[in-house]
Amino acid sequence: MDKIKYKFKIATDSFDPYREIEKWEINNQMAAMSIFIGRVREIDQFGSQLKKLEIHHYSGLTEKLIEKHLSEITKKIASFSALVIHRVGFIDPLEPIVLIAVSADKRGIANQYCSEILEVTKFKVPFWKKEWTDKGSSWVKNNTVLST
Repeated sequence: MDKIKYKFKIATDSFDPYREIEKWEINNQMAAMSIFIGRVREIDQFGSQLKKLEIHHYSGLTEKLIEKHLSEITKKIASFSALVIHRVGFIDPLEPIVLIAVSADKRGIANQYCSEILEVTKFKVPFWKKEWTDKGSSWVKNNTVLST
């Protein structure tokens, strides 16, 4: 079976990232794979216990922007495939929000593009987050930047 260069999916229900990787890898094995699993934090932006995270997206545009970026990568790198799943809706603390799995023929390429896809998803794609606590709710003003 041919390798699928990339797959992007908006998930409205909880998903098991390990099961998704297992299914993806059946037809997309290469020498290296880099994986990022992002989960809901237990504490909100103000230090309160988080009850739920609510994520909204701009349907149609969100998919178009991520798929455009993934398509651009495949034009640069022949031996590459990626799986990106992003949750929307209400999500409990420690539940997966995002899964990014990148397969490539070299570890540097897999690591580089896994990180790049994550940063594009966080900063260039329309997702909005609202945090719910016992005190009410508030919109997340800024995504956290990549720390070194």
